[in-house]
Amino acid sequence: MAERVSRGAVVVDVALGVVLGALVLVWSRGSLAWDRAGGGVGGPPWGRQGPGWEQVEQVALPWGVWAGVVVLVVAVAVRRLWPGPAVAVAGVGAALVMAAGVGMGPGVLMCALVVFSAGLRLPPGVFLGWAGPVVVGAALFSQVGRPWWGWGDGSAPAAVVFALGSMAVPAGAGVFARARRAGRERERSQELARSRYEERLTIAREVHDVVGHSLSVISMQASVALHVVDRRPEQAPVALAAIRDASREALEELRGTLAVFRDGGGAGRGPVAGLDRVEGLAESVRRAGHRVEVVWEGERTWPGSGVEVAAFRIVQEALTNVVRHAPGAGVVVRVGCGVDRVVVEVVDEGSGGVVVEGMGIAGMRERARAVRGTVSVGVAEGGGVRVRADLPVRGRR
Repeated sequence: MAERVSRGAVVVDVALGVVLGALVLVWSRGSLAWDRAGGGVGGPPWGRQGPGWEQVEQVALPWGVWAGVVVLVVAVAVRRLWPGPAVAVAGVGAALVMAAGVGMGPGVLMCALVVFSAGLRLPPGVFLGWAGPVVVGAALFSQVGRPWWGWGDGSAPAAVVFALGSMAVPAGAGVFARARRAGRERERSQELARSRYEERLTIAREVHDVVGHSLSVISMQASVALHVVDRRPEQAPVALAAIRDASREALEELRGTLAVFRDGGGAGRGPVAGLDRVEGLAESVRRAGHRVEVVWEGERTWPGSGVEVAAFRIVQEALTNVVRHAPGAGVVVRVGCGVDRVVVEVVDEGSGGVVVEGMGIAGMRERARAVRGTVSVGVAEGGGVRVRADLPVRGRR
């Protein structure tokens, strides 16, 4: 299938072909006048003056030169549209010019442009299928006026070697440029696929953190409501109100999160996850029946948004695990804001010191790595689980 080429590029190629074709005609007339002046291949004999403009203007070019130049101009003009056929057309034009007994001169540049374009646009196998036979055939056809087509004096093999050698450089340059372009396209495609995967992973992580914590709180409050509905019915509305609040907060945060990923906006659609929301997070866990103490250390100044979101989400996931695996256990949350780092620590009292690596802990580690921080999860002194994240603050004022 032909490559999509702009009209401007075709106009440029037509103009370039006409200019180069005119140079070939001028060069051919000068070459023939040179030969008639006795120059031959080595130029005029020593001491003799070459042909003047009057002699050049009197030279009549053979029809083969005119036909060959026209064909070469066409080949240059369509080299981007139909690179394979353009190589064949250029081979015919070169053969006509050389068969007329005139050297190629600037015509070599025209053939080189066509061959380079074909090497750039065609797969290597297809390119060789076009260029190889055409170059060899044009070289052999150029010997049509010689006895035995140049095989008797060895000029035919020499013509083939010269043609292959002169076209090897543009052919190699075209194939190399095509390989580099294909490599860049593969890199762009891989980068795009990687970016899409990372975006999906980020969305999944955000949704997991938001929904996971809220559902854990809702599940806990629902259990409380079922437990007290018959024994202490006055406590059921409290649990149901907590379920309502947790659901509402989860929906608002989920809408805001998805709006950001959908169109890059939505800044006002929901609360931004930050360290200033740790107190509210702790309160939601308290409503689920846990004793939660939040300890602030250092200045309560907020770092950059990336570190702030990572710290909040790590605390959120740690508290979610407490709600899931240690019902009713007391929790201590420490938030330390230093000059160059933020350290958050969540320690519970009643999970039995059992650490199970799952999606939650993996998500905490990924969030810490994203801001060049670390997360450690282990057994606390009292037998519970201790989660500690050390997050460096970059570019803080």
